[in-house]
Amino acid sequence: MVMSSIAPNRGFDDLRAAGVTWIRSNNNLLWRDVEPVEGGGYQWNTPAMQRIEQEMILASQSGLRLIMIVRGSPRWATPPYQADCAPIHPTKYARFAAFMAAAVARYSQPPYNVVFWQVGNEPDAYIFQHDSLYGCWGVRTDPYYGGRAYGEMLKVVYPAIKASNPAVQVLHGSLLLDRPYNPKNGGGLTARFLEGVFLAGAADAFDILPYNSYYWGGDLTSADWKAPYLRNLMTTYNVPPKPMLMTETALLCDPGCPTLQAYAVGRYYTRALSINLLGTMWYLYDSDEFHNAAMVEPQNPDQHRPAYQAYQHAVGQLKGATFIGVLTGQPSGIEGYRFARPDGALTVFWSSKAQPVSIPVAPDATVTCTAWDGAPLQCTNIAGGVELQADLGPIYLVESVPLRR
Repeated sequence: MVMSSIAPNRGFDDLRAAGVTWIRSNNNLLWRDVEPVEGGGYQWNTPAMQRIEQEMILASQSGLRLIMIVRGSPRWATPPYQADCAPIHPTKYARFAAFMAAAVARYSQPPYNVVFWQVGNEPDAYIFQHDSLYGCWGVRTDPYYGGRAYGEMLKVVYPAIKASNPAVQVLHGSLLLDRPYNPKNGGGLTARFLEGVFLAGAADAFDILPYNSYYWGGDLTSADWKAPYLRNLMTTYNVPPKPMLMTETALLCDPGCPTLQAYAVGRYYTRALSINLLGTMWYLYDSDEFHNAAMVEPQNPDQHRPAYQAYQHAVGQLKGATFIGVLTGQPSGIEGYRFARPDGALTVFWSSKAQPVSIPVAPDATVTCTAWDGAPLQCTNIAGGVELQADLGPIYLVESVPLRR
């Protein structure tokens, strides 16, 4: 989950109760704030850093995997550009590496215990004329959209981070990756950013490959194309498969669409588990600032929206599950996935329209069925089949087979 800030007054206790494992905050560690003057020392005691430190401590005490995004370069590090997200000048790579090493040395230890460090966010965005929470290394005139420069920076920074603490994990900046590259017409040039990183020889200069993926309006059917696309690039460039993480996702609606977002939650997290991602993070938990995607009411985070119930139930059902395969043999419009759990088997499915289905199960299995929000559904195993009424919201079918002596 991504929060506007990791704080008790933003609904943090309820977030924990929902079963969150990975967490990010919109409060990021800004290099420009800590080292405003080149060589002038690090300013760790600013109000912004004190707030971030409290977030680190709270996440650590709660056993959550906090991803710390480091971004926001000082002006002296980005000439000739005048944006804090712009490419760092090559002569300042060593200075940035020293800063990252100092930050990791300070914050990977108790009471902060930050393990996961992300170098920027969406660096494949084009270079802006102003400061931005995006990374913006994208050069439109470069055939690899600035990825080679970002890779060269990683090659300097990564060893410094690992020397500071070998146990931490370094994340590539989450890729925006708005569309695939089309070699026939040159469209989607931004998608060549990661190719540039690989061509720079930086495949070994990060541990985890994250990306962001959003869907708009009533789009509940589009599957994630980015994970297979990125994995194919790794294969093409002979890069050993990297663990992958979806660091931002949501169904975005203007105005809001709380019921559809609730249906989307179960779909997105189920699909993510089926393609072997480390995790998936909804953006944003407690704020509507990005197209009304909050799971709670922003003015009263203790008040849950339907997406919260959907998330809590999805986590409870998918926890400890291992993907087996896609549900087959169903009518048109049915999408489903099968998982193994310690207590039996789980089938999660939904439909593009209301229609009856028959889900195959073990003939001697005891079955339990729940709707997208955890509401119980009547279901019976009749000779190895369970008949249900499928619709837009995910249905979770658990089958438990009796022990044989």
